[in-house]
Amino acid sequence: MLYLGSDRFKVKPHHSNQHRHTLKDHHRGPRAVRHNHRMMVMKRVISAFLIILSIGAILVNQSAIAAGAERVFTQLVFVVHVTELYAEAPDEKLAMPVQGVTRNQVADTWHVPREGDRLHEGQDIFAKRGTPVLSATDGYVFRIGENSLGGHTVSVIGAGGRIYYYAHLDSYAANIAIGDRVTTQTVLGYVGNTGNATGGPTHLHFGVYTREGALNPLPLLSDRPEDKKTTLSKSERVSSGR
Repeated sequence: MLYLGSDRFKVKPHHSNQHRHTLKDHHRGPRAVRHNHRMMVMKRVISAFLIILSIGAILVNQSAIAAGAERVFTQLVFVVHVTELYAEAPDEKLAMPVQGVTRNQVADTWHVPREGDRLHEGQDIFAKRGTPVLSATDGYVFRIGENSLGGHTVSVIGAGGRIYYYAHLDSYAANIAIGDRVTTQTVLGYVGNTGNATGGPTHLHFGVYTREGALNPLPLLSDRPEDKKTTLSKSERVSSGR
């Protein structure tokens, strides 16, 4: 750096930080140099230790991290499927959700008064305990859980974003999980009397919910082909006198 003036027309020396520290350490003596060296070594050791610790934590939790990533991916895929379902037209016909039961065996319980000034928003389909409950439509398992009214319940989301509600289950189907793809052949659980049906006759409470509210499922229900054949064969036996 230049200065004006006869005795200042000189170049001021420029030292790097490292050079300055070296000069400072030189003036401070060998003890200061050794102390500074130890501090540098300690910092490097601590940095290396932290890096090793981080790598160890990643290796130890690798399975948990992978499982977490898989869950996030599964949830994203589920959201995509649900979005696609909303774009589809709702099902006009639903398969009978209780195995072995036909539509003409279902007594209409829609909007029958219930305790607490509420109306029955669904159909009760009576059957023996443990009778398989199947999905009435294609879709995805939306919710699995318990509540005071429905007991063990499963909710399936289908075309048009409609929610199909299966309640009072005695137990769930093995390995059923939220996000599972289901068809009309998928077993969701088994008939029971959990929730507020405890102590009463075993049955499935089947509800259908749209964005506008509950919908009477009975007009939509249709016999399953296998159950219809069974009913016809019984009728044929009666008409033939067997």
